[in-house]
Amino acid sequence: MDNHKEKKEVLRLATFVGELMLSSGAETCRIEDTVKRICASRGFNHVNVFVAPATIIVSDDRFDGYTFMKVIKQRGINLNKVDMLNDFSRKFVANKDISVEEAIEEIKAIGDASQYSSLAVNLATAIGSSSFAVLAGGDDPLTFVLTLITSILAMMVYDKVLAISKIPIFAILVSSIMIAISGVFLTEINVLKTPKMLIVGSIMPLLPGVPFIKAVRDLISGELMSGLGRFFDAGIIATAIASGIGMIINIYVKMGGTL
Repeated sequence: MDNHKEKKEVLRLATFVGELMLSSGAETCRIEDTVKRICASRGFNHVNVFVAPATIIVSDDRFDGYTFMKVIKQRGINLNKVDMLNDFSRKFVANKDISVEEAIEEIKAIGDASQYSSLAVNLATAIGSSSFAVLAGGDDPLTFVLTLITSILAMMVYDKVLAISKIPIFAILVSSIMIAISGVFLTEINVLKTPKMLIVGSIMPLLPGVPFIKAVRDLISGELMSGLGRFFDAGIIATAIASGIGMIINIYVKMGGTL
């Protein structure tokens, strides 16, 4: 393989890996380091990497070099996939006998790998939300069970709305409204004494904890654009949750309800 063709294939592979890492929620410094290591392992040390929250650009800084850019349309958090990509990059860097074609096929398999089943996700979500409700003060069995059910319904609503609208913020807003309505309704029919604990526990899966931590990590690493972008993303999510919950609670209080 001539040098130009090999360079193009290695840059394409590195961009593919970076794209999957970015769409799976990896932090900027990890993506840049992985892309540069993959290129350097095949002798291409003059590579620049630019990573934004929804864009990755990999470029050879030679005057006759190649540039690859990929825009990420859907992002999420899949730390299992990030771990698999980390393992692949280490294996590719350590073993010079792996061809680019073989590597791309392996990366495609990682990209197509199924996530955790809906049952496993819903079960983990329910247990985590209910446990947090207990920690926040809702330590009676009824609150635990109702928070468990409400959190599962909230994630189902989120998935359905996201599939229709393709707008994550809107899906979070609708899910938050549903959680608040559930808490108020159960309180009004005297099943619960107060909706606070159920609401606090049920919104936990929607909170932007991971994006916030990623933003801090990027800022500490000096990635100001990416860090501020992730902070803004986390802030918008928190605002959507607060707006959905606050709107229903405000109506409830004005109608004579008490928290």
